[in-house]
Amino acid sequence: MLLGMPSIGVRFDIDKVGGGYYGFACWKTFWRAIDPQALAGGLLHEGDTAATLAGQERVFCLAVQSSDAAVIVRVKRALAASQEFQAVCASPMFVEGQPCTRERLPEAGRIDTAGDLLGITDASRSALDAVREEREAAAAARPAEPLAAPRAKPASERTRDLPDLASFEGLRTFLGKHFTPDEYPLGRGVMYWVTPEELCDIVEEYAGLVAVEFREYPCDDSEDMWSVSLFEKQPPGPRPIEFLGLYPFPSVEEAVRFGEEWSSVPKYAFVLPRLAGIRGRYHFNFRMGSEVSRSEPFPAGQGIPPGTLWNRISARLDRIGAELKREVEERERRRAEESEKRFGEKEERTRSESPPRARRSCIVCGLSLSFFDRLRGRDCHGFCQDAEVETGRVKR
Repeated sequence: MLLGMPSIGVRFDIDKVGGGYYGFACWKTFWRAIDPQALAGGLLHEGDTAATLAGQERVFCLAVQSSDAAVIVRVKRALAASQEFQAVCASPMFVEGQPCTRERLPEAGRIDTAGDLLGITDASRSALDAVREEREAAAAARPAEPLAAPRAKPASERTRDLPDLASFEGLRTFLGKHFTPDEYPLGRGVMYWVTPEELCDIVEEYAGLVAVEFREYPCDDSEDMWSVSLFEKQPPGPRPIEFLGLYPFPSVEEAVRFGEEWSSVPKYAFVLPRLAGIRGRYHFNFRMGSEVSRSEPFPAGQGIPPGTLWNRISARLDRIGAELKREVEERERRRAEESEKRFGEKEERTRSESPPRARRSCIVCGLSLSFFDRLRGRDCHGFCQDAEVETGRVKR
């Protein structure tokens, strides 16, 4: 091990690991918690501690050295967040700096800048291959994602030339600066807004930095809220970048009232319906959600593959689009019925209010009545009435 280089030793209790080929088992726990790409440029070491060899403890140690101190921080955070490691760790869990380098552990490989494991690799390589096979098997066992129609890329000019970003926090800063509308009041931080297609552009571009979680749940704002949260991928982070969108309001009236709380900032309130992409009672676009850190980092390996987000969003767009169409058609049908009902009531009222019209034709011969016959209120000619009497027919 190189003296003076930032170092961390990850300590495993051999008895808790289960004995046998415990080195392999320890590496599997290690690789399940952190990806080799997070250790780019790092040196790996492994072995029983000096105290173990002296019969004073039973601890196996995996060590990472790197000229980049951030790598050491990532290792510590990732393993500390791993429940699997917590179940088999020794006390103390870690040793850093000189206490680590004094162990003189044998080499176990190195990670190049592309994140590949190279050099003298025995248990470390076998364990990494085993963990990757586990992940592939788990991915194959998942239900197939519905295939969506291809979408136009880029989604807009805003996502045409997304910059290269080196960190998750850099992504957070970029979203706040680039996707907060000009109308948003100064001094109130950031409030980013994106379309579903723009969100997919962002997630796919920065897939190497983010783990993606999506949730559907009921809340006060909607019975079917939809959330897409991005977390730092390596090491797993607890603070999300959350997007809320593609959800229904309780009613059209609630959708119309969206943004009323911003009435004191009319410039922003005026553009809110457009930013939200409100159609009917649906909020189609995504807005910034909560950035409050969770109690635990987002578990490594969980979430959905970034490339499958569009499949889910496309299916959701199809569903709420169909619901919106049905609701519009139902509203139009009700309007037509109400209009027809009002027209019928008006016509009936007009008829009831109009005076009875005098008969214009004779009920006996069917010919037109004269002006004088109508004036006298007759319904037949005088001569027709006389003829009925003479022939003995009933007078009408």
